[in-house]
Amino acid sequence: MARKYLSWFLLTITLSLFIESLVFSKGIKVKEVIDGDTIVLESGEHFRYVGIDTPEKDQPFYLEAKELNQKLVESKEIRIEFDLQRKDKYGRTLAYVYVGETFVNAELVRNGLANLYTVPPNVKHTEYFLKLQSEAKEKKLGIWSEAKKPEKNYLARRGSKRFHRPSCTVILSAPQKDLIIFKTKDQALKQGFSPCKICQP
Repeated sequence: MARKYLSWFLLTITLSLFIESLVFSKGIKVKEVIDGDTIVLESGEHFRYVGIDTPEKDQPFYLEAKELNQKLVESKEIRIEFDLQRKDKYGRTLAYVYVGETFVNAELVRNGLANLYTVPPNVKHTEYFLKLQSEAKEKKLGIWSEAKKPEKNYLARRGSKRFHRPSCTVILSAPQKDLIIFKTKDQALKQGFSPCKICQP
């Protein structure tokens, strides 16, 4: 009998986790767009688009990313999909966002207004975003339209998914044994690494 109850308990937990990972769609409305990848719901909850990263306020294409996000979601009802980790260190809810059939996170990447930003364990759509990023880069859309002076190599720290210029202050203090070296920027991007926000490689 105990074994039977244990089986039911495990099944219930499994079903709960499965249901929680599905897309939710009831009455979720966007009140405000903060920037290219952050929104506020009518409930006051802050949502951060997971898996992508858009330009900061002082960077090129910040306004374009924010404006596209506004066009896609502002004052509209959205559906959300969660990955394994629900919150970031700032307390924002991490989500994949949909309006109708439009996958908002993906649309920003497709238009060259966001780059892939992978933070495990949230990797559900990484391959799809990487494909869209490669296409946007090939077409030189948005953030990929401006050619930057290439470095001899680029560096990343093991355990991080950001890559840097060799002179970046963020990477200078890293022990040599913890460094990953890329010969080109493309090599880092194709392996799913995202550009550092500070040195902007």
